[in-house]
Amino acid sequence: MTIYDIAKKAGVSSATISRVLNHGPVKPSTKERVLKIIEKENFFPDSSGVYLKKLKTKKIGLVIPDISNPVYPVTVRIIHDFLKKRGYHLIFGNTYGEVSEEKDVLEMMSRERVAGIIVATCEGEDDTSLYPMFRRMSENMSIIFLGEKRDSLMVDAFTVDSLKGMYKITRYLLNTGKRNIGFIAGSKSLRATEERLQGYQRALKERDVAFNPDNVICEGLYNIDYGKKWGKILLEKGVDAVVCGNDLLAVGVIKAAEKMNIKIPDDVAVTGFDDIFLGSLVKPALTTVRQPVDIVKSGCECLIERIEGRKTGEPEEILFEPEIVIRESA
Repeated sequence: MTIYDIAKKAGVSSATISRVLNHGPVKPSTKERVLKIIEKENFFPDSSGVYLKKLKTKKIGLVIPDISNPVYPVTVRIIHDFLKKRGYHLIFGNTYGEVSEEKDVLEMMSRERVAGIIVATCEGEDDTSLYPMFRRMSENMSIIFLGEKRDSLMVDAFTVDSLKGMYKITRYLLNTGKRNIGFIAGSKSLRATEERLQGYQRALKERDVAFNPDNVICEGLYNIDYGKKWGKILLEKGVDAVVCGNDLLAVGVIKAAEKMNIKIPDDVAVTGFDDIFLGSLVKPALTTVRQPVDIVKSGCECLIERIEGRKTGEPEEILFEPEIVIRESA
């Protein structure tokens, strides 16, 4: 039901309907007739209609998988503040790592006629089934990906070099004398997991340390509970270090070691990836891989430039090199 349908039913012009909705001058009898039709048809005016003549809105959509992961509230804050300074408003959607939720969020943002979308869903279920939807949406709006490149989608991507980050932290552990190093990450279907595993393997190979598949667990979610579960298994196998795909997994391993009376870092070293605030608070404080803040800011700048026509040409992928943050856990 549109404003034109209401006008047809009421026997008036669409301009009259607009005046009724915006409390303009209309004959009382006409206004009463229009309002009755609006109520009967359960009509709600499109909140973005005021922008239709400009063919764009000042709204930007942000899609993330899990707001309970401390890395995402920081991302949301950076994006919100960046967009606010440039006159844009943020619409936020949490997918819980589920494809069905992601689809609903994207449909909602499409209805809101957002000018662009920032997608940061590098965790959760495989969402390649939504690629046709992304392609359709990209015909009418700008889309960028943060944290993961989608090879078959022609969109800008701003990501950390996960392979190099995991290579650096594993090499650091090898330099401290560790040789029996375990690896924990989320589902192997995720590109981030695959790249971090490759970095781990490259560091081992470079130092002629045999790769032991029994020391590798790529299953489940990137959270503390899975860190506890898989950490217990690796610790029981006698590893002398554990590298984790993110900081939440590493915190879980530290908790598992604590319960097993294993001392960190004296008995086993533990490292994470992301450098969330929680990592500096746990005991012992977490050695990790820090993702540059510039990833988020550069992605936002690119999106606004695409929307405002200051950036054209083929989409690009920008890789940011991470740095190691040495603390007490390794």
